[in-house]
Amino acid sequence: MTHMSSLSFAVVPNRDLTAQQRDHILSLCTQAYEEDFSPYLDLLDDATHLMVSEEGELVSHVAWLPRELRVEGLPPLRSAYIEAMATLPGLQGKGYGSAALTAVPALIGDDYDIAALSPSEADFYARRGWELWLGPLAYQENGSLVETPEEEVMIYRLFHTPSALDLSGSLETDWRPGEVW
Repeated sequence: MTHMSSLSFAVVPNRDLTAQQRDHILSLCTQAYEEDFSPYLDLLDDATHLMVSEEGELVSHVAWLPRELRVEGLPPLRSAYIEAMATLPGLQGKGYGSAALTAVPALIGDDYDIAALSPSEADFYARRGWELWLGPLAYQENGSLVETPEEEVMIYRLFHTPSALDLSGSLETDWRPGEVW
């Protein structure tokens, strides 16, 4: 495990990223996901980035962007949708990703009702308080509802998360380029 005291955290809205920061995020995510991450990074226009560095080197990254989620029986929820959660491959399993993910709820503060993500490794998130959505998932596109039974979504309860939130209800969002969830 890494020591939090040796890490530096930088929170930067996408529009304020320097070219160097963007290049470092792109390099880290490309290495972590083992594919060219540039098409995905281009979809994060509204994102806020959390960059975790140790001794000046970017070691972990997570971003969140606003997305509306709709749950049966509740008003639309303003979600901090988590994207591009990545740690350098040689440093995975040492606590850097955990440090980044643990910092997110305090950083998003009162601006959101809930946090959500599509997990690559549900157990990693579950150990940190994230809950798997149990009900059906779908998205709206051109007035049609498209079910996505093959997808998984996890949520993290925030201060403004409605107490009546039922994880077995239906969860909907709007279509977006790239990965819907």
